Amino acid sequence: MYLMNISNCSGDLDKFQGDWKNVEQFLKKHQLDGVELICYQDDYLDTLPRSILKGLHLKYFPTWLEFYKNDLKKTCDMFGGIEGVRQYYGGTHPDALVDAFRHEYQTALEFGVEYMVYHVSHVTTEHSFTGAFDYTDDDVLAATVDLVNKSFDTNSDIMLLFENLWWPGLTLLDKDKAKRFLDGINYENKGIMLDLSHLMITNPKLKTSGEAAEYILECIENMGDLKDWIKGIHVNLSLPGEYMIQDHSSQYEVILETTDQVEKYIKTINHIKKIDWHVPFDHPLVKNIIDAIDPHYVVFELLSKNRDQLEDYISIQNKAIGRV
Repeated sequence: MYLMNISNCSGDLDKFQGDWKNVEQFLKKHQLDGVELICYQDDYLDTLPRSILKGLHLKYFPTWLEFYKNDLKKTCDMFGGIEGVRQYYGGTHPDALVDAFRHEYQTALEFGVEYMVYHVSHVTTEHSFTGAFDYTDDDVLAATVDLVNKSFDTNSDIMLLFENLWWPGLTLLDKDKAKRFLDGINYENKGIMLDLSHLMITNPKLKTSGEAAEYILECIENMGDLKDWIKGIHVNLSLPGEYMIQDHSSQYEVILETTDQVEKYIKTINHIKKIDWHVPFDHPLVKNIIDAIDPHYVVFELLSKNRDQLEDYISIQNKAIGRV
């Protein structure tokens, strides 16, 4: 099944004049079977046709470990005080995270989606610039198991797919860690959503899409039978090696001097976008990657400025896969 990512915020829906019927026509034109939705508030949901809604990308808190461990002082320092914490997490107690994901799960049940996507990662704003992490993959994986088991305490037909990132957590570079993580999750209908860009980012030496494809194929080979857990793929490209090896300390100093939390957030997001590009994977070896995994879901997860650019991006990716 071939899908594309979309959200219900105006930034995405304006590309389609705020009309889901236009989205449906767009999907048909590009041989896509539906969408993987990121849900913001309740905008546009009343007219969303359930027939095209296949997956729900769950809410993502990039920074959450300190809060979940109830280190409120450190969390307040990072978010400019208790009100900043409340705005970011929806509360000031670790249970706010459990409540948030329980709500997301209920939304998935109400929508009747086939799968949910959960990011398994943690990074502070400081460490996203410095890379000087004071937490490990194991720290993040153990806390995620605890949080997920509290939040998704009943099973359903909806698959819960865990997505890899390049920060500490589920990187998929260590199959034993990944297997222990999956074994610890009580939710039975589980698997992996392999994000190709996120896997590329773990190797800053990559310079071309061909090198990236060969690297991913090598990683898949090294996964062994862990590969069987991969039920979906986010298809996109990121080659930020030159940017990643730069010294970003001056950028972080600007962040520290920024008092407005919204402005600080925007500056941080712009930094992340220089790492995680979400542009088309234009090399024909991308088909070999899909064939090697044979996933249930192939999601074109792309970021575009407007509808014309999105048209171009999807066409490029369809051509690389050999679907035109």
